[in-house]
Amino acid sequence: MWEPYLRAVLPDITDAHRQRLEALLGSPLPDRYWDLACQHQGEGLNEEVVADPQFATLILLLVVPPGLLDAANASYCVETRFRQIQNRYPAGLLPFADDTGGNVWAFDTRTRPGDPAVVFIDHEHAGEDGIFPVAPDFDAFMAMLETGM
Repeated sequence: MWEPYLRAVLPDITDAHRQRLEALLGSPLPDRYWDLACQHQGEGLNEEVVADPQFATLILLLVVPPGLLDAANASYCVETRFRQIQNRYPAGLLPFADDTGGNVWAFDTRTRPGDPAVVFIDHEHAGEDGIFPVAPDFDAFMAMLETGM
């Protein structure tokens, strides 16, 4: 289901990395997401098994800090994408996946901080106009991915 996208050697993931990202989000990250990120950060969905074209280019962002990577790979870090969106969109959003076209899937804690929804952020529109609901939580998001596989 997942295949390499970034060809970088990545540092080991630690609890400190999770704590850092949870501080950015202002909420705990879903355990299922964290497990997936620990196993597949920097990997993309295998396009041959994706039934829904909206997920054909989904790349899991890196959870390691950008300072531990070269500039090209640092651009695929959660923190880098967070900093890119924070002035254009409301607080409470944390990107976790990229579509390779400048758009991201993100956790949205604005309505349910302990159990964030998943939204798609279209970089061509700012503010609420660029935020589109995808799933009520990460489990529902994964179910959408798994349905086509």
